[in-house]
Formats: sequence, C-alpha cells, structure tokens
Amino acid sequence: MTRYRAALPMYDLPEFRAETDAFWQSIQSGLHKRGVDPLVDFYRPENDHDAEALLAHPRLLFSQTCWGPISCGQSPDLHILAQPDFSAFLGGQGPLYRSAIIATGRGINTAPPADRKGQIPVEKLAGKRLAFNDRASLSGYLSITADMAAATGQRKAFYSHGEHSGSHRHSVQMVAEGKADVAAIDCRTWAMLQGHDPAVKKVHVIGWTQARKGLPYVCSPKIEDGLKAVMTETLVELGSFAA
Repeated sequence: MTRYRAALPMYDLPEFRAETDAFWQSIQSGLHKRGVDPLVDFYRPENDHDAEALLAHPRLLFSQTCWGPISCGQSPDLHILAQPDFSAFLGGQGPLYRSAIIATGRGINTAPPADRKGQIPVEKLAGKRLAFNDRASLSGYLSITADMAAATGQRKAFYSHGEHSGSHRHSVQMVAEGKADVAAIDCRTWAMLQGHDPAVKKVHVIGWTQARKGLPYVCSPKIEDGLKAVMTETLVELGSFAA
C-alpha cells in the first residue's frame, strides 16, 4: 500500500508543536470524514536539506512552503492545494500576509496599514545592516527589497551589509543583540514570538511590507488528482482559501 509523507516545518516552532500536531490531526479527520484514509508518515525535517528533499518527494501529500523560492525557480515542481488564512495575525489579511520591519531598541510599534500597501521607512532602512533568513525568502528578503526599490526608485541594495541568519527567529535575535540593525519578519512568526522569545522586547516595529500571498499549502504534482481535490476540500473546510 502506498505510503505518503507530510510535514509542516514553516511555523513549527518548539513552543507551538502541539498546535502543529493538532492541525495535522484535524486534516486527517477531514480526510477520514470523506472516506479517505491514506497512510501518511508525518515528518519534522531536522535541517534545510531534509526540508528541501521532502518537497521533492514524489509522494509528498502535504506541506507548506514560501512563494519566494517558487518564484525564483528554486523549489521543485509543486501543486498548490490552498492558501492559509492569516487574518488572525497582525498584518494578515485573509490569504495575504506581510512582514513587520523591526529595528534595534525599544520604541512605539508602528501599526500595519489598513489597506494592502506597505509602510516603508526609507530613511530608517537605507545604509543599515539587514538580517535576513534567506535571499529567496519572500517575507524576509524579497519583499523588503522590492518595496524599498519601489519607494526609492533605485534597484541597488539599500542596506550597507547583509547578515544571513537562517531563520526569522534568529533574525530577531540578531537585531536585538545589535548584530544587525533591521530585519523583515513574517507577520505570523512575529505574532508567535510574542511572549515566547525575550528578544522581541529589545526591538520595535518601524514599518510593514506590502501585503502579498502567504505561504501556500502544497503537495507533489504526482499525487492522484482525486486525492489532491479531497485535500483542498478539507483545507478549505478548515478555513483556508482555494488556490
């Protein structure tokens, strides 16, 4: 019998693993209700290499990834199942999300715009040291780079130096410790870190990127069409948006 694979590494912070597990259980329950009970091994990739290998697996039934690597051609061929709802997080608007732009030190946190536009503090970003999780990250690098280019009319790098952090959480910590001046943090991750990471108390929000499509739920394009359809139906029932 075919065994499938699934993983949800993008927001699986240690403090929220119970929520990740509960969400996966709700998906399984939704499939069961529809008369579908595939054998699925749920994975927690140990590193980026494992996560990338999982996305390329021909029996990947369910995962989540970033639009950045997809748009840059760095992701394997994937089928988009649905778009999650980011409305519960400050800065989220339905299937759209944005990044909180943070800076070192305490201060008043800037609220996100009510519309989809960004709020880019050009003078507070130009020439600063930028911490970013990955250059292919939509939330951590591509969005702030594109929004700064639109605001200034210049395509050259706006920052004086880029520091690769490897994760949004580490970017926050680098800014808090003064190892970088600014960073763009996915609004869901920013919300999750509140009350769980002391670094958030040592930084403040100075702006927001434009609202863009959030991280999609995906599967391998080799999954049977009927199973893809049932997965999408289940995710929509659980609050996601059809792709």
